[in-house]
Amino acid sequence: MTPKEITQIIEREINGDWELSNLHGCDLKKCLVTPQKKLYVECFSKAENYELWLVLEECTETFDGYKIVFDEKRKEFGLAMSTVERDCFLGFYGTFLETYESM
Repeated sequence: MTPKEITQIIEREINGDWELSNLHGCDLKKCLVTPQKKLYVECFSKAENYELWLVLEECTETFDGYKIVFDEKRKEFGLAMSTVERDCFLGFYGTFLETYESM
């Protein structure tokens, strides 16, 4: 997949409702990023690595907080976060909006 294709999936879900917010007050226009592939380690067991597309950064200035990632093979979105050691994957939550609401 390309960054453009992933962006189109997200934009179809948002369906023009850019005022959507979640419990963290995340602003979609500010927090969505151009999709880029990154490597994430599974947070709890650290046994598995995932190559996922980063699509949203909760804190674009400091890069901490939650991140929304996309797995192109599973066609699912999930949550990740940064730690001192590395970026870690928390789990899959379904669609982009289901994941956004789960933050």
